[in-house]
Amino acid sequence: MTTSDAVLEAPEAPPQPALVCGYSVDSMGQMAVIADHAIDDALAAEDTLVWLHFDQSDAAARAWIQACPRLPEGAKDILLGSDAHMRIETAGEGLVGVVGDLHHEFAERSDHLDVLRLYLDNRCLISARRSPETAVDKLRRSLGEGLRVERPLTLVTQFLHHVTDTLGDLMLDLSDRLQALEDRMLDGGADRASEELGRVRRIAARLRRHMVPQQHALLGLISRLPEWVQGPDAKRLQNAIERLGALGHDLDLVQERCRLLQDQASAKLMESTNRNLYLLSIVTALALPPTLLSGIFGMNLGGLPGQQNPFGFWYGIGFMVITVMATVLVLRKLRIL
Repeated sequence: MTTSDAVLEAPEAPPQPALVCGYSVDSMGQMAVIADHAIDDALAAEDTLVWLHFDQSDAAARAWIQACPRLPEGAKDILLGSDAHMRIETAGEGLVGVVGDLHHEFAERSDHLDVLRLYLDNRCLISARRSPETAVDKLRRSLGEGLRVERPLTLVTQFLHHVTDTLGDLMLDLSDRLQALEDRMLDGGADRASEELGRVRRIAARLRRHMVPQQHALLGLISRLPEWVQGPDAKRLQNAIERLGALGHDLDLVQERCRLLQDQASAKLMESTNRNLYLLSIVTALALPPTLLSGIFGMNLGGLPGQQNPFGFWYGIGFMVITVMATVLVLRKLRIL
């Protein structure tokens, strides 16, 4: 019996996801960077805290999240979803949600506000984003500078502090810009300041739409924390949420100041327009008598006086001057001029 050799090909291994960053903290508090190929090993270690941060647009990362047995189905849907609605809810024994952050280049792209998708339990934090974000980068630097991490919730709390710092710096910048605009308006540059004032007001409005839903979601989280969140962790998280919420008041003040300055700019512009219209009306009133006279003497009809007089032209000019002076006297008497 003749048999043919069969070449059995090994099944192709799934693509390995590329981490934006990954860290592990062992029971001794030692932090280590997780390599791409060591993701599953890090999650399998029972005495290790893990943070895995993925690029949501990476196909391999999406496949890994979809296949990860540690993630509940509801968490997978949010981590892989595109809905930017701010929320935090329970998923199995952990928490999953969408929280706001600023684009890494927000100063140049002020219309681009981003979100961070995350899942956390008592041992791991798994997060995903579509583009570089400011607060996440600050959190990575904090870890590099020796931030002590006792639980994954510590990372979330520190992330909220970084969001607050970033928004606080941004609002200070907006306040400085408003101060400069106010000085320009006092110097008479209301027409040039209006466009910049409109940009500041749009940024403030976008930030408010970004912050208010997040604040509501975080405040709702405080009343339904899972059992593995201990008292000190809950207190630190509440302090971070309250600190972020305090920025809402500052943002309201920035928006109110924008409205007042915009009203002031509109009033100054209206005042300038009215002044110009007033001057135009005065000039029109002064020019009306000479215009009437020139129109009359310009008619090509017989019998016009002064046609044969060599000084007729100067008589006409003198009469026009007299009518202008009479108009000025009338306007002064009526207190219009």
